[in-house]
Amino acid sequence: MARSKCINWFFGRGLSIGCNLSWVVPDEWRRLPRVEAIALIKAALPKEMDRPDIDCSVIRFFLGLLSENTRPGWRHRFITTNWDFLLQREIEKFDLSYLPQWLDTSHVFHLNGTVEILEDNSRRSPFLLEEDSGTCRTNTQEANEAYNKMICDKYFVVVGMSFECETDKFLLRALGRVEDEMPIGESYWVVVNRNKSALVASCRRIQDALPYASVTPVCASLNDWLKSGTQDLRKWGALAP
Repeated sequence: MARSKCINWFFGRGLSIGCNLSWVVPDEWRRLPRVEAIALIKAALPKEMDRPDIDCSVIRFFLGLLSENTRPGWRHRFITTNWDFLLQREIEKFDLSYLPQWLDTSHVFHLNGTVEILEDNSRRSPFLLEEDSGTCRTNTQEANEAYNKMICDKYFVVVGMSFECETDKFLLRALGRVEDEMPIGESYWVVVNRNKSALVASCRRIQDALPYASVTPVCASLNDWLKSGTQDLRKWGALAP
């Protein structure tokens, strides 16, 4: 049986902003000791997620599009550098009794940690701040699983993420180290960002890390791109025409 193809979705702050979660770490917190800053973030962000004006309809539309239009033999994996768990919360609302064919896993990989509290957080990645150095990204079960899956795949979509901070640049460098030996070296990327300068920077960083990859920029919000037909994914054969 042929191996299923998988699209790896990288989500940055663009996804949260699309849900009206535009909260950022206050400047004064950035000057605090690291442990104190993290404690304040973990206390504040869940409250921000529960504000009455938070609207996750774009996530529901996105998941519905994938569930209804993904062609047989294709799956989706979700990876984020966000601390919030809006995407994970919407997936859990599916109340899955079994894993549908369009999903690689119902778990959202939070590479920079998350404010979500589980009974067992042992497989979670450590909490990383934007100011942290790349060396703070340590080997964890979650990060290793995501990395080992990604380097074996060829299809990627990046939404609202610029790979600007050092921890995210470290991730690209790690992917680039195996580009000669693994399928990711000749991968296909669609980068979606309504901020043109951030879009250009993100595409350049991906191309520098993976010089033989094909990188396609899309200057649009996630919602606008989804509603426009996601032609790049249909060209890949991932979504039904």
